[in-house]
Amino acid sequence: MKKHVFFHRLLIFIISVSMIIALTSCAQQKKPVPQTKKSEEQNKPPKELDELSKAVEKIEKTLYEMHERSKMPLFLQQEEIKKKAEKENKEQGGQEQQTQQQSDSKGSQGSGEQQGSQGKQASEVELVTPEAQKMETELEIKQMQIEIDRANMTEFEDLKKDVMELHALWNAYEAKAVTQFMMQSSIIDFEDSLNALTKSLENKDAFQSLLDVTQLYKYLPDFYMAYAAESPPEIGKIRFAAKKAQILGEKENYPAAKESLDYLMAIWLLTRPKLNEDSKDMINQIEFAISDLSKAIEEKNSTIIKAKTEVILKVADELEKANGKKEEKK
Repeated sequence: MKKHVFFHRLLIFIISVSMIIALTSCAQQKKPVPQTKKSEEQNKPPKELDELSKAVEKIEKTLYEMHERSKMPLFLQQEEIKKKAEKENKEQGGQEQQTQQQSDSKGSQGSGEQQGSQGKQASEVELVTPEAQKMETELEIKQMQIEIDRANMTEFEDLKKDVMELHALWNAYEAKAVTQFMMQSSIIDFEDSLNALTKSLENKDAFQSLLDVTQLYKYLPDFYMAYAAESPPEIGKIRFAAKKAQILGEKENYPAAKESLDYLMAIWLLTRPKLNEDSKDMINQIEFAISDLSKAIEEKNSTIIKAKTEVILKVADELEKANGKKEEKK
């Protein structure tokens, strides 16, 4: 009888302990994880990534200006360089104004000398020959080319400093990318493209440098996809493909431009379902532009390629605004 009571009490004790353990574990499982503001902030793109993007944009802007300027006649290139120099001088405190005053002063002195030797000037005009005029024109062209080369050299030196800063910004973000388990292929590809950009700048190759900095835009959106971005990061890849097709089309490299178009079409098929209903008109515009771009590449028409890629870039900007989170909340 005593044994029976003992086993009965032991059984009750074991059951009670088991129930307590079970209830405790259930309570732990059902306990909600509090969503703090800190965790929401961590889901935003870090400042290192935004600074990296701005640095890429700065280099791209300078290289694009150099590329566009290189297509102009020499005298227009010279004018563009002068305008840029004047703008920089004004920003530095009006140094350009002092230089202009000195130039005016020298010009007035030269005018006085001309007035004092009118007879000599008249005789010189008579002695000018077609050969002399040709030599003078050639000297002017050489002088313009020297000024343009000097300006380009200065810009390349500045770009080298900018790309060194870009390396530092990339290293700062790369550490975060690795710890946040970003795609290893995107990290490697971005770094390879950055190294290619560094080499092309070292070689002072403006066209190749522009292609290389454009390539960085293919991988930047991959990093933003891991965060709560303001707008679909895939739109950045659409911009990349359009820009690359445009640059390659200008150089009449139509097979490579076709590859960029194929990539653009593939990305567009992935991006379109993510766009909101208010974007229908923009979606139609970009699809017509892609179709027209395909025809232009087939016909090897660089002018139409440039026109259609400009349309795609413009509409991509509009899509980004229309599909931003701030817009959705409204």
